[in-house]
Amino acid sequence: MVRKAFLGLISIAALLVIVGYLGQFHRGADTVAIGRPVFGIICILGIFVARSLTLRFAFGTIALLAISTVAVSFLPQKSGGDIRVYSKNLWFGNKEFSAVVADIEAANVDVVMLQEVSVHNNPALQQLKAEFPHQYVCRFSRWSGIALASRLPFDGDPICSDSRAVLAAPILLKGQRVWVASAHIPWPWPHDSSENEKDAISLLSELDGPVIVAGDFNIVPWSGRVGRIAALTGTQLAGPARATLHLRNIPLPIDMVLAPGGGSLEMRPLLGSDHAGLVADLVLWPK
Repeated sequence: MVRKAFLGLISIAALLVIVGYLGQFHRGADTVAIGRPVFGIICILGIFVARSLTLRFAFGTIALLAISTVAVSFLPQKSGGDIRVYSKNLWFGNKEFSAVVADIEAANVDVVMLQEVSVHNNPALQQLKAEFPHQYVCRFSRWSGIALASRLPFDGDPICSDSRAVLAAPILLKGQRVWVASAHIPWPWPHDSSENEKDAISLLSELDGPVIVAGDFNIVPWSGRVGRIAALTGTQLAGPARATLHLRNIPLPIDMVLAPGGGSLEMRPLLGSDHAGLVADLVLWPK
């Protein structure tokens, strides 16, 4: 009886692993994918609990699939030397934004991508103006602005998505045009975010040349959402992924940076936000 109960639990975990790969069909699958590491570990137990060789093989295969696709996100990468960026969800109520500005300046980056730029923390952009004179903000509400600040000049007009999702701006780097995109896409499901993701895809599909996407994706790196954006922009995850948000003490790596050749990633302090910041040294022109 106990064995049957365990097998039932393990079978459900295996099913949830499979469901987590179906994000292209329904946003709920991306939400299920958050639990893939736990479901994969549960499937490992099936190797020891199941009596049937076929079931053992099935559970082992699903466990390997689940754990390998998660583990690859946490592999360290070599530092890229083409561009250095800073990304952070400020949190709309942040009163320590001056500390964030100091951290940005100390990080010696080329481009800054910020999310949840509100009427309260907006002065951070003014404080950055001397070091990062080229700035743009997409204002979606009093609390949900998406911003970009750059040492490098813009090479054209920045673009805002129709709903809260992405701000993209072309910059001139080493004589070439590069798109940098600050992203803040709402949670997949049950949050009603289908239009936001569609608007993100629509904007990003228009960009030509090398693209960097950084920000708060509100989903884990192994999700369908991140995979679709990476495929669309010809980018890959800079690593290792970091748990930038703790939701009810659950560590979630939902802030990330994508670039054509990936790159190295380091985490910065919270500094008044519920999200840690990220600094990434990226590869734009893979050899």
